[in-house]
Parts: sequence; C-alpha cells; structure tokens
Amino acid sequence: STSAKKARVSCHQPKSPASSVSLAIIAMMMIATMMMAMFFVVVPPAWSLQTLQASSALKLPSHPDLLRGTLPNGLNYAVLKNASPNGRFEAHLEVFAGSADETDDQQGMAHLVEHVVYMGSKKRERLFGTGSQTNAYTDFHHTVFYACCPNEAPSTLNFLSRAMLPRALDALCEVLCAQFTSSRVEKERAAVLSELSMVNTIEYRVECQILRALHSENALARRLPIGLEEQIRSWNLDQVQSFHASHYRPDNCLLYVVGDLEPRAVVDAISDAFSNVGGGKKHSSLLPTTGTTTTLKSQSRHFPPVVHSWSSLAKPPVVSSLVDDEKDDLQSRHRHLEEEDHHQQDEKNKLAIPATKFGGKMVRSHVFQHELLQTFSFHLFAKRPIEPITSLEQHRLYVMRRVALAALQVRLNVMARNEPLFSFVEFNYLDSAREACAVCSLDMTADAGRWEDAVCAALRETRRMGRYGITKSELERFGAALVTDSEQLAAMGDQLAHSDQVTHLMESVACSHTFMDAATAHAATVTAVESLTLDEVNDVARDLCAHVLDLGVAEPLPSAIVACAPAKLRDGSLVDISNEKLLTVADRAKKEPIAPEPELVVPKTLMDQDAIKALEAKIASSSATTTTKTTTKTTTTEEKKKEVLAGGERVGAWAAKLQNGARVIVKPLKHEAQRGAVRITAAGGRSVENGALCKAGSVALGARTLQEGGAFSPWTREQVELFCVDRLIMVEVTCEEEAMYVDFQFPTPPPRDGDGCGGLEAALQIVHKILDPDAFLWEADALGRARLGLAQQHETTSRSMEGAAQEKLLELFTGNDHRFLSPGDSNDLTLEDVKTAVTATLQAPNVEVTIVGDFDDFDDAKRLAELYVGSVDYEPSNEPELLGIAGLADAEEPEAVPSPSPAAAAAAAAEQSQEEPLRIHVEDSDRRAVAYIVGAAPNKGGFLSKEGPLVDAVVRNVQETSGKSQKTDVNVPKRWRHPVFATVALALLQEVINRRLFSVVREKKQLTYDANFQLADHERLQGGWYLVSVTASPGNADAALEACQDTLRGLARNQPPTRDNLDSARRVVVNRHLADLTSNKYWCDLLTGVSFDSSPNKCFDAIADYVNVAEQVTVNDLVSILKFIDTEHTISCVATSGNEEIDKTTTQQQLEEHDNHGYSHVSLGRRR
Repeated sequence: STSAKKARVSCHQPKSPASSVSLAIIAMMMIATMMMAMFFVVVPPAWSLQTLQASSALKLPSHPDLLRGTLPNGLNYAVLKNASPNGRFEAHLEVFAGSADETDDQQGMAHLVEHVVYMGSKKRERLFGTGSQTNAYTDFHHTVFYACCPNEAPSTLNFLSRAMLPRALDALCEVLCAQFTSSRVEKERAAVLSELSMVNTIEYRVECQILRALHSENALARRLPIGLEEQIRSWNLDQVQSFHASHYRPDNCLLYVVGDLEPRAVVDAISDAFSNVGGGKKHSSLLPTTGTTTTLKSQSRHFPPVVHSWSSLAKPPVVSSLVDDEKDDLQSRHRHLEEEDHHQQDEKNKLAIPATKFGGKMVRSHVFQHELLQTFSFHLFAKRPIEPITSLEQHRLYVMRRVALAALQVRLNVMARNEPLFSFVEFNYLDSAREACAVCSLDMTADAGRWEDAVCAALRETRRMGRYGITKSELERFGAALVTDSEQLAAMGDQLAHSDQVTHLMESVACSHTFMDAATAHAATVTAVESLTLDEVNDVARDLCAHVLDLGVAEPLPSAIVACAPAKLRDGSLVDISNEKLLTVADRAKKEPIAPEPELVVPKTLMDQDAIKALEAKIASSSATTTTKTTTKTTTTEEKKKEVLAGGERVGAWAAKLQNGARVIVKPLKHEAQRGAVRITAAGGRSVENGALCKAGSVALGARTLQEGGAFSPWTREQVELFCVDRLIMVEVTCEEEAMYVDFQFPTPPPRDGDGCGGLEAALQIVHKILDPDAFLWEADALGRARLGLAQQHETTSRSMEGAAQEKLLELFTGNDHRFLSPGDSNDLTLEDVKTAVTATLQAPNVEVTIVGDFDDFDDAKRLAELYVGSVDYEPSNEPELLGIAGLADAEEPEAVPSPSPAAAAAAAAEQSQEEPLRIHVEDSDRRAVAYIVGAAPNKGGFLSKEGPLVDAVVRNVQETSGKSQKTDVNVPKRWRHPVFATVALALLQEVINRRLFSVVREKKQLTYDANFQLADHERLQGGWYLVSVTASPGNADAALEACQDTLRGLARNQPPTRDNLDSARRVVVNRHLADLTSNKYWCDLLTGVSFDSSPNKCFDAIADYVNVAEQVTVNDLVSILKFIDTEHTISCVATSGNEEIDKTTTQQQLEEHDNHGYSHVSLGRRR
C-alpha cells in the first residue's frame, strides 16, 4: 500500500524483454506526449485556435466540467464528469500527510495509520461484494484512500438504496473519524512489518541509494514511507492515534470524484457525507518551516515540507494551487536555501552523500555496488522548480521541451543500437509533486564490463544536443508527432478511463497546471507547434542539457551523479569502479569532440506504388473465397482459396484464412479514438525449441534479435525507426512458451501533411516485411545486443531470491525442460540458427494477424489486411521439422505439454519430506524470505495435461463418484459444454482462492502482507500449473507456507467456496472484463488464437458469451473443478536471503534483530 502499489516504474530499472522498445520506437516520446495532453480533458465552444493565437500571455481555461469547492469545515473537493467506463466512478480522498510530514520519532507512522484507518473501516467493508475496489497508498507528500465503484449496487444485494456513491463517500469519511483499537493496530503493524520484508528487493535498495544522493540535502533521503522497523514496533496506541488526530482533518484533505455521475449531485452527496466532520488541532509538524527556511509546503500543501538545492540559478516561478487558491495566503514562493541551511541539513541527515570536487565545482556523486546487481546503471540528475503551465506561453515552452526531448531520445536509441552498450537509455524532464521539484534525468543501464564506454557515449550524445540542438527535419517530425497524439486524445474526449483522468487531475492540481479539456489543449498544442522556430527550440534544448554540456565547469551543476554496479562480472573478475573513477570518466566524456547531427532522409512509406501494385496483382490472381459453416475451426477448403471464418459477426469482427494460409482478424473498436493495434501471433514460441531445426533457446534469442533489429531492405534500421517515429508506431516483440508475438500500437489517421500512408497501412507494411523472409535484415550487432540482454536477464533471475526459487520449482515440475525455464547460455547459437528458428515460426500458415482499432472504413481495413498479409509468399518446405512447425496452428487439439503432469509432480514431490519444503538460499546483505507452492492445473482454455478436456474429466469424475459406468449418460449442465465455461470458471476460482488466502493468511493469522494464487496463462499447450507465492519475514515463512497449503487443501476438502465467495468473485471478474472491453489491447488478447485449431475452446462464441456464462457458474461447478487443481502432489519451497542460510530453529527474536533494514518501498515515479 505504499506509493509503489500504483504500478509506478523507477527510472533505474532495466527494461525486461517484454517491455523494451521494439524496433527502436521510442516509448518516452509517446508517454510524454500523452502526459502533456492528458493533463487536460470535452469541447468548450468558446475556445478556438484563433482565440488562442490572439495572445501568447493568454491564460489557459480550466475544464468547463471541473467543479471545485470547499465545505464550511475546510474540505476541498474537485468533481469531474467522465464517461468511461460508463456506470462507474472513482472517489479519492487525499490527506496531506505523508512520510515527509513525520517527525524524527514517527518514521513510518503515516503508512501505519493508512493501514489502520482503512483496513479497519466497517463502512469500507460495506463495499465488499458490490463490484467495488478499494485501496490506499502512502507517499512522501500525501496518503490517498480510494474506492472504485459501480454507480449502483447489484440488484441481488438486499440494500435499501442501490446508489453506491453515498456508501463510497461514507467509507472515505470514516477515515477522518476512525476508531483506534489495540487489536486493529497490532494486526496492521504485523502487516506493515511483513510488507517491509517483501519490498526490500535489490531494486528497492537501488532506489534508496538514488534518493540518498538526489535528495541528500533534505528529508526525502531518509523519510521513506514504511520508515524504521524499530520505531514501527515501538509505538503505542496513543501515539498512533495522536498522529491521526493531528493530520486527518477536513481542512487538510482534498476529495476527488471522477466518473459517470452528475457533478451537482456529487457535490450534494459530498456535503451530506462530510459536513458533520469537525476539524482537529493543527500539529506543529504541519508548520511550513525547516529551521530558518520556508519549505516548499508553504507554497503548496501538495508538496512535502522540504527544501531543495536547485541546479539552475534562474528565479523560480510563483506556484499557486488550483483547488485551494483561497486558502493559500503565503506570498513567498520557491525560495533558495541559504548555504548555511544546507550545511545544517547535511549535519542532521546521517544518510547525506557528501559533495566531491569535480572540475573546480562541488558535485554530489555516489557509487553503489552489490552482489545481487547484474547490470551497471548510471543516473545524472538536475533538480529545478516546478513551473506551472497556466498560460499559452508556458504551454508553448512545455511543447518545445517535449520536441527536444523526443529528438534526443531517438538519437540515444539509435546510438545504442550501433553496438551493444546499452539495454536502456533515456533523457527526460518531468514534474514531480511528490518530491516538490522537476527532475531532469539521464538514466541508462549497460553491460558492467563496458560501463566507461557507455557513460561516455550517453554523455557525448546529450552534449551534442546541448551544443547543436535539433535539425529542421527533427523539429517538423516531432512537432507533428505531438500534434497527432494531442489530436487523438481530443478525439477521445471523456472516454479516457476514470483512473487515468483522476491521476492526471491530481498531478496537475498538485503542480498548479491548468486542467483543460482535451479539445482546448489540442488547440493550444497546434498553436504552439505552428509558431515554433528552430532557434527557439534549440535554446530550450541547450537549457535542458546545460548541466551536462559543461559538466562540473560552470553553472548549472548536476544535483547528483549516481552509478550502481555489480560487485563482480560474469567471469568472476571485480568491477573496477569507484567514485573517483566515475568522475574521471565523466571528465573524459566532456572533453570528447562532438559534431552536429546530420539530416537523414526518412521514407514516407516502406513500399512504393510499384511494389504495392505487384501485391495487389498477386491477391487478385487468387481471389476466390469459401466460407466455413461453423465456428469450430476444423473445416477444409480448397488450396489457395480465402476462407472466411464464420461467427465473427457475433463480436463485430471479420476473420479469414487467406490464400497463403495466414489468418487475419479485423475488429473495429471506437473506444480508443484514432488508435489502432495489430498483433502477429506465431504459434510455437519456446515450445518448438526441441529439434535440430530450432535449437534450445533459438526462438527466444531470435525474438530478441528481431526486437533489437529493424532494417528492411532497402531501408536502414535508422530510417525504419524514424518512419515509425513519424507515425508514432510502437512495436514490441515477446516470446513465450507457446507463441511469439509482435505487437503494434499506432494512430490510425494519415499524416497531417497528407504525404504518405495512414497508420494502419504503415503498420501492415512492417508486418509484411517481418513475415517476408527475404525482406527483414538479420544483423550481427542486433544478435549481440539480444544475447547480452538475455544473459543479463538470466543472471538477474538466478541471483535473485524470487527468481532462483521459481526457476528451481519449474525445473523440478517440468522435468528440467529448458523450454519452460529462463534462457541460459546462448553463445553457441549463431545468427543463422536464430534466423532459421524465427523464420520457421513466421511461416504464413503458422501466423495469425489480429487488427483492432478505430478505422474510418472497415472494408478498407479488411482490404489492407488481405493485401499485406495474404501476399506474403509461402511454399511448403521439404524439411519435415519446418513443415511441422507450419502445421502447429492447424493441429486438431492442443499440443500436450511434455511436463508438467500429475505423475511428474508426484515424483518430484516424493523426493521431498512431507514436513520439509525445498529450501533455496541466496547470498545477500539483507535477510528476506518468500515461499512458493506449485501444482498441476488445467490450462487457461480448460485442458489437462493427461486427461484432456477439463469438462470431460469432470464428467468422468461425476460418473465414478456416482457409481455409474462411463457409458452411462450423466445429466451434464449445458453451460459445461460451452467453449468458454472452463476459462470463466477458472478465472472465478482464481479470484475465490486469492480472497480466501488474504482472509486466512493475512487477516486471520497475520503472517504476511500478501499471498497470491496465479494460474499459468497457457492456451495452446495442453495442461498447466498454478503458483502460490507468499512473502513473510524469515521467521514466519514456514508458517505462512503451511497456512497457504492448509487453505488450498481446505478449499478442496472441507471448506469449499461459498455462494458469497462466488458472487463477490463474479462481480470482480465480470466488471473487470466489461471495463477492459474498451481497450484495443484487451481485444487483441481475446481474439488471439481464435483462428487456430490448436486452441479449440477459443472462438467467437467464447468471447460473445463470456458474461452470460459467468453469471451461470455455480458453487458446485467450482467444487467440481477444484478436484483438478492438484493440492496434494505439490512442490513447495522456502527461499531466503542473507549473509548465511537461515536455520529453521532460529528464534523469531533473533531474526527480528537481523531484519532491521528499515525502509519501505518507494518509487521514483516522476520519471514515468
């Protein structure tokens, strides 16, 4: 429940293969442009482009549907009507009491109070079973409690009133009026201590080191939300209650409500719920001073009470609060600290990183090494005051920054692909209300053996931008990209998700940005882009990079330079790095010669008109069509005839098997306005790495090589990359056990200048080039980067406590089948090996292309799909292995997983003592523990490893238990025979099990912060497994594992699911499904495999009837399926970390003495 639970990602974390930017398409630019436009969101007719052009000093207008106000007791509120998802709303209560507001003896108090007041709320419990989600999180500057609810409670519940808004507001209001009891405090104290152990990963420790350096002059370096363990254990009931009384007052809160509700009615409900809450006494810790210096909290209560040493010497801007202007009578804004105040802070802060003399200036630098780190990371920061965006001129400055940042990011990516130095590199500038500053950051991860070259290269490219700026073509390219992205968000209007709207509303309010509607924001962006000059943008680029350009020589100076490195390289040699050497390398980098960026010709289309006409002629020569009669996907048609698959009309889709055997599915979806998605699915994945053709690891390495490459004859990799950047096309390649996927996201409209093809056609041209074995250029340097990335991933897995444990469990469970394990050493694989493996899986008959999005012309989308996919050449190979791979998609039933099977699981389990789990220990400086259970289960589509279809196995079990012969008919409910029944029932069962684990292991036994049950996602492979994970302190790990085992077995034996369990799970699963139906990506997930015979239960009927079947599932259905979730023949494991292996007989008191690492998880979320 710390800030990290909001899925924020820190800048220092290396990108995984699944999340890396494919074909060099830059995620940073997309995220930044979306953040820019998503500060704003419906169309006020009074504002037009001409009006905005009238005056650059013109104030930007607030969203006309944003309703703000203050109750007599001081509670501020902000209400925004929003349409998506319809029939739902979100209410977030922000209390301005975070970890930075704690005193020296309260470190962790804000987080503990968060747990006590919401987890102990009786009114919050009234939301259970209604399809609502509730949670809370604590950060530096605030604690937030939220409820995401349907507008009306289900009719099946016996409520006097079905309106959910009053119930949600009552639950949030109770936070301010919480009753404290010793039992509740002790229960949540145990949960917080368990959470403390859970989050203390190596990634978290790296974050702590970064914070120590970046905020060394203030409390953010030491005020992490969980705090200090010894203090958490020591507080009594009165102390916890006193913190609540001081901070949890209406006048210290802001309530946000965003959703499909009428704003005036919401205000009335807020008044009814909160008006009777009185204010408390203001605690002295709330006073906005630190020593003799006014803190940033005096400027805005949204900021933590800290002071910063700014990198820039420019006069900071005046900051005012959007919602509580009238309450902020402090005229003094961002004040620079006096030098003596810095020294006082450093003396007080024992974690402070001292400054080092560098180039005649004092710069704070820090090197952190740890045996669990596998890659080198480098972080160079500059802190600046947050500049509110309230006028057109300020918006224009923001746009210029985004243009310069996007251009630099593309250059960094291109540079990184010239040789395998980086696995991730990014330069960004983002506002962070949680830290009360804007942070300009250069972040990268690299091979630890070449860290010096990587640092020099990253600094050199950043200095080039600062010295010479961007080119004319870059200004045109990235300016147009910002306008395109802004235009799409304007087209979406109020269809952005409530969660996105409330997040960006809170951020813009905290930073004092004007929250506009999307249409006005788009007009402002167009005005800004059309007025930009190259000199102006280059001045801004120079300002962004100024702290790097003359590093250590002149102002502005970096706020911090941080390097994190492993203790040893893969060959066992020590990593040669120190603080002095880091600064020496930085000094060398600033002296390297740099030259201007040359202009580059970027193609408007990857295929010229002659090539396109040739494809059209090929399609025209084989245009005959047949239609299947059913949705069962087992029909046979004449060779080289297009086969239209029936049933797609049930979900508004069109599907066909084309002349060359490739499948295409096209689904129009208007929810994401002017956005589209394409997915290539190649059946096989790592499961085909079992023969002479596809060597061990070859598909995994090949997919990564495809990701790292991107050159298509006759275009270079850089030209293809910029072609995609021009059209905001994002590409991602992933390889899993049963398939390889290539995912595209893009805007659907044609370029604004009308020159070139539209977004869908551009994406399909790339699809065609990938599927054409003669078009994609397989490059040795891309293979080198891919090999390095997989090696780093494997080492990270094997050295982490969680990764090592899961790897060992799957090794035992699958009989050491390498296809289900992390790819290991790939040095023996050649470029030809990986090319052969990937080309084999990308044969047309083995491929499905799914297209979803907002298309103006559905028929034209189908035409383009057939043109670019159906024209890919395919001739059956004489090689039996390759021919076999091409037939994977047409297999009559799912391919059996070699392991796991009940027999394999039982054999592995028999090797363990019935009393003792497998034990894994990883050397680490800190003690931690996690426990796992793995067991056999059906796959996601309802197929067992040995018994075949789950429903058939259930029927046989009914026959056996009733004493009937298998030849005797059993009264099988009709729903059981529906293709989606097993999928839905398993999703419901997973939700039921997770709720039961939470109730027993956390709430009742207080052994953990979190326990999770997860079924494997296999659909084509027959059979699967489940994994239970539970984090706990080392002293509680065995007890937590035993509690999870008992809970699972209890469900299967004498404590089966109840009707209430099922109804609650059903509401969660169905509501999640309905909400996700507005997403292009979710529709790609639903449609993937629909055309494959090897996924027989995946069909259009399964998608169309999902909710209907979910409503029909009974408790007896779950009980019947539970018999095939093997809870008896399991493999369990307790994994620990520390300087020495933990003896099970070690006392809890001894463990507590060693478990004093003392910090909560905190995310550097501003950089995402």
